[in-house]
Amino acid sequence: MCTPVGSLPTMPVIARRQWIRSTLVVAIVYAVIGVVTADLSGSASTPQMRTAWRLAAWLLSFVAFAGHLVHEEVRLRSAVRSAAGHAAAAVALGAFLLAAVGPVLSHWGAADFLRTSLLSLGLWPILAGVPAFLVALVAGSTLRRLVRLRGA
Repeated sequence: MCTPVGSLPTMPVIARRQWIRSTLVVAIVYAVIGVVTADLSGSASTPQMRTAWRLAAWLLSFVAFAGHLVHEEVRLRSAVRSAAGHAAAAVALGAFLLAAVGPVLSHWGAADFLRTSLLSLGLWPILAGVPAFLVALVAGSTLRRLVRLRGA
């Protein structure tokens, strides 16, 4: 869908740009959460602090996931399946970014670096994105029903 020079883009183009932007931002947030909390967990002095940093990563990721779904529902007014797909894409891209950074930080110079990297790059997005889609689908449907009940 092309627009002539000097004219404003149509609504579908604007909406597409918004979901792509929010998906990329949330994916980067996931990657930053993963790298920072892993580093803090690795430098923790006790096993309890290591566990606390790992739980913090899960909690922060949950907040990002829920916020992304609410943004899709309220701001972008996406269909439930579309919102679930966008949230899953953010999770999969975030997992891909972590898979790209993880082996570099932990396996650089190791004999199995290439194998570990390729497996991580291929599997992490699938193993994270598919469950995220299913959770987002259920959560989005539930959120949609709650909004309808509240409005009725």
